[in-house]
Amino acid sequence: MTQISGKRAGAGLQVGHSWSHLHMSNLDEFVTHKLPLPEPVATSAEIQDRQSTFIAYIFRASTPKQARDAHSHVRHVIHTKRPASHEIMAWRCMVLKEGRTGLRGDDDFRVEEGSEDDGEQWAGGHVLKVMRSEAIMDAVVIVSRW
Repeated sequence: MTQISGKRAGAGLQVGHSWSHLHMSNLDEFVTHKLPLPEPVATSAEIQDRQSTFIAYIFRASTPKQARDAHSHVRHVIHTKRPASHEIMAWRCMVLKEGRTGLRGDDDFRVEEGSEDDGEQWAGGHVLKVMRSEAIMDAVVIVSRW
């Protein structure tokens, strides 16, 4: 016989209290995160152009990994129920150079930037060009297309 919550459980399982109050609508209540989920700083209105719908998000990202994490969040969490046909992204981050402390000024840092087109030829590069011209730093812009 097995002992559960101080009561014996034999052929019929007896538990010391009722579990009916644990009605779960989904598994989200069990998921824990070490870091907070990415939150967009801004979200555009939907734009309709030539039978496509576009929406853009901008997230804070001080590393390329944070940019990729935000991209993954948009793709796998925000757009779970309505997957976009394309998720274009571009990021720019000011990062500390290897072996530097940041105390010696601007020379201790470098800009890391990049983009992904997700099948839309040159699209990520165009977003990155706008980010450069507007001096946007430590951010990722994600443009979704349906």
